[in-house]
Amino acid sequence: KTAAVALVLCLNIGVDPPDTMKVSPCAHLECWVDPASLQPQKALEAIGKSLQAQYERWQPRAKYKLSLDPPLDEVKKLCTSCRRFARQERVLFHYNGHGVPKPTVNGEVWVFNKSYTQYIPQ
Repeated sequence: KTAAVALVLCLNIGVDPPDTMKVSPCAHLECWVDPASLQPQKALEAIGKSLQAQYERWQPRAKYKLSLDPPLDEVKKLCTSCRRFARQERVLFHYNGHGVPKPTVNGEVWVFNKSYTQYIPQ
C-alpha cells in the first residue's frame, strides 16, 4: 500500500538547464500543459495540479504533497514528513527535474538554493 506521494517538480520554467542544449523539434508539453502558453508560475501550478490529478486516479487514498521548484530544505522536510506519515507503508517520490542539470555520476538529483541562484545536488 502506498500511503504518501511526494510530487517534486524542479522545472524552472523559462530557463534552460546549463548542461543541456535544446534540440528542434522537441516536446513542449508537461503533463498535457504547454508551459509557454501561461506565465511561468501559473504554468508550474497547472502542471503540478495535472500531475497530482493523474496520480490520484491510481492511488485515490494516498496523501499527496506537491512541491513546486522547491529549495533543498523544503525537499528534505517533505521527505521526512512523508516518511513519518507513511510509517511502514510505501512512499512514492516523483521527481521531475527538466529545469535543472542532469543527475550527478553518484545519482544525486539537483534542487535550488533559497534564492534560486544555484543548483544543489541532493
